[in-house]
Amino acid sequence: MRFAVLADTHIGRSIPLAIAEHRRKAFSLAFTKVVNRCVERGVDYVFIAGDLFERRTLRPYLVQFAHDELYRLAKENEERHGKKVKILVVRGNHDGRPQSDTLDYIRHPLAEYLNVFGDTPEESVYRDEKVHVVGLNYYDQIEKAFEVFAVPGFEGAKGTRILLMHHFISGYNDVPPYSESLNLDKLREVKPDYVFSGHYHRKCEPKRLPGGGWVLTPGSTEMYDFAENPDKGFYFVDTDGPRFEWVPLEPMHFMKQVKVEANRQRPPEWYMAGIRDAVEGFVEELKQAGKQGYLRVCVSGRLSEGFPSDVSSREAEEMMEREPSLLWIDIETMRLDLPPMAARPDRASRNVAEFFGEFGEFSADIREMHQKVKDALENDASEQTGLLTPTSRSPFVSEWVERFKSRRFRGE
Repeated sequence: MRFAVLADTHIGRSIPLAIAEHRRKAFSLAFTKVVNRCVERGVDYVFIAGDLFERRTLRPYLVQFAHDELYRLAKENEERHGKKVKILVVRGNHDGRPQSDTLDYIRHPLAEYLNVFGDTPEESVYRDEKVHVVGLNYYDQIEKAFEVFAVPGFEGAKGTRILLMHHFISGYNDVPPYSESLNLDKLREVKPDYVFSGHYHRKCEPKRLPGGGWVLTPGSTEMYDFAENPDKGFYFVDTDGPRFEWVPLEPMHFMKQVKVEANRQRPPEWYMAGIRDAVEGFVEELKQAGKQGYLRVCVSGRLSEGFPSDVSSREAEEMMEREPSLLWIDIETMRLDLPPMAARPDRASRNVAEFFGEFGEFSADIREMHQKVKDALENDASEQTGLLTPTSRSPFVSEWVERFKSRRFRGE
């Protein structure tokens, strides 16, 4: 048997909104490429491990697109290879919830080639004379869902045992902190021959489960955001062996994130020059690749003057207007720190006692203390804040308290 294993196609993704149509087109094209490759090679089963769609509410033409491509896969696969393919799909977190499931859009009683797993023990199992598949949709409490659906779902299983799921696998995926996951030992409990998982956007090499069986995460089919690796695609799995074949899919656009950072205080002009260099370098990369693309520039460091808003994106926007290959630029300055805002003490000679005449003789104490603090600020103030450190400030606080205690005011 030959399987196609894919996940996280995110049909309909439109972020960043400034280039929404470009993004929607890229994700749709990636899905079409998957269908084309499956039809070329011929497959017996297609496993889609969640997040077929980007969101619950979609434009009608995208729903029609997904329906038509799935139908084309089934129809042309049979015409070319004489195989009636079965397409099995689980719900991902982007596909909605049990009460509001985007996959309802593609369900149809006449679509015998398609099986969408549901949210009851009966609906979570697909079986025929060759395979026994348990589909585990996305749930907030994955270990509990595993016990409710997967464990009983494999009882009495015959044929090739497959778990299809949309969740992280600890010990295999690099699971983000505080994220729900299943570990390899838990998966071993149901003795699967294969575990196909989505939700993790990076391609993972096939891994042997403890005690037998294989686990496989294909990653996403298109660049989801700027932080991702462009190694996108899906797997063919031939059960004779088994043999695993990675099928790369080149992203439609070049998508990159770069940094402009300073290790000391710099004026806005310095950061703007760094942005310009980053954009010019990216344009050269686009020309060499013969592609269009998007660039995010993350600016970080400390300003020596001005405000983050002074780091203008105007020049980058003008370059974008001149370069058709440059579809979008995002200049992020949230990590720019303001320069020291505390003013240095006034060096002008001023008799402050005149402002505190009502304090009588105590005004002389005020003048004296003012001079002491002024001298200390001149010699010991922090370069960053212009203020005294707590250690330098403490003796002055103590002296002020003692001077107040030794005086009486208004006859008290």
